[in-house]
Amino acid sequence: MSKMKCHCRTLIRKSLVVSILVSLCLAGCGSSENVAKASGSSGKSKGMPDWVTGPSSAYPKADYLTATGSAAEKKSAEIDAINELVSIFGQKITSASATSRRMEMAQKAGAVADYSDEAKLDQAVLREVNQDDVIAVEIPEFFESKSEGKWYALAVMSREKGTQIYSSMIEKNQKEIDSIFSQIKASKDPNTMLNFSRLDFAEEVARTNEGYLKRLTILNPPAAQNFASLSTPVQIHKNKMEMAAKIPVCVQVDEDSDGRIAKTFQEVMTSFGFNTTLGSNERYVISCKNHFTESASSNEKTKFCEYVAECALNDTFSGETLVPLSITGREGSPTYQNAEIRAKQKISAKIKGDFARSFENYLGDFTAF
Repeated sequence: MSKMKCHCRTLIRKSLVVSILVSLCLAGCGSSENVAKASGSSGKSKGMPDWVTGPSSAYPKADYLTATGSAAEKKSAEIDAINELVSIFGQKITSASATSRRMEMAQKAGAVADYSDEAKLDQAVLREVNQDDVIAVEIPEFFESKSEGKWYALAVMSREKGTQIYSSMIEKNQKEIDSIFSQIKASKDPNTMLNFSRLDFAEEVARTNEGYLKRLTILNPPAAQNFASLSTPVQIHKNKMEMAAKIPVCVQVDEDSDGRIAKTFQEVMTSFGFNTTLGSNERYVISCKNHFTESASSNEKTKFCEYVAECALNDTFSGETLVPLSITGREGSPTYQNAEIRAKQKISAKIKGDFARSFENYLGDFTAF
């Protein structure tokens, strides 16, 4: 009996030793530096999830486009993941930017497509990326690796959802383009600045659609084939330039003996595709009334040319001023003649910059939806 008791004690001691060793091993594994804390609702510590290195393990390629991103901060990791996903379409995400005024107005009026699914992404992320870059994108998973000091994020796009959204947006935008062409066709005089503005907007919408179609082609090639006859920005730009060539613009400039200022206006309008005339009576007239005044410094060593240029692009049929521009300043030189030359150079520079931008703004103000 004593031998049996001794044997039992030996077995018990061995079992205790094994239990202690197992406990120590598990404790050691649990405190390993390679284990990161997942940021799910449970907050349980676990190893790095499979999707970090193989996104398709959780979201099959047949159903999803996926990409992972990483960074020291969670928000940056999400943006990196979105950037990686967008790169599948052959581009990088762009910073948040304001939509053009006319596109924003058209979206509010329901004339063109507008997509917003902000609940799917963090507001801090949305403030830093362009809305078009996150259409149908979700961040369903993220993971914090304490040992690496970084976050991982998974960006996904459902092929089915993306196909539905992009197809719907392309269809709506194309309907607006078709509507613009119908309005132009119904016009008594198709060759007007208003219709030119319409075509300019149609070109912008077509350019947006071109980006959507590119993504749809990668998401779902068969679905993209349904839009083979889509209007392209190249086609619309050609139509716009053909229309501009049929809209002559008369340039009338006072106090412009060398023709410098008139020539600058002509160059600006030609860059938009318009033909210009001098001294003829057209519907669209650029008028520029210049006033130059001579003055001198107290010691008479410097002569000054103070100038005022009141310019405008007018529609003589409607009586509207489409693009106003007022330019003032003063230039000095040892001789008044040189001061006046400098003044005209300044006026010309303002026309190239400010008048060209003002005309672009006029086109951008088109809101006849």
